Amino acid sequence: MIIKKGYIIATTHDDEQYNAIMQKIQIKPADPEGYTYKLRADDLEWELVKLPPIEPEPLTDEQALTRYANSLTGANDPDLLSAAETLITGRIKED
Repeated sequence: MIIKKGYIIATTHDDEQYNAIMQKIQIKPADPEGYTYKLRADDLEWELVKLPPIEPEPLTDEQALTRYANSLTGANDPDLLSAAETLITGRIKED
């Protein structure tokens, strides 16, 4: 059995507790949003654990420029080329 921070993360068929662990896995409760159940190594009971927040991926330079151009024009262009065209077209019409 492989234990990490007090929770079972893996087992082998050779472990004496294999069948007991497999029975517990088959009746694992559903995870509520933002939480997960982990199987405790000491008593083979499920423990509800809060998941860490998921950090959004940082924007690429192109995505940031597209958002900025869209904020200037009010458009919802999907890429930088389209956003630049909308921005230029709008500036030409203003003149």
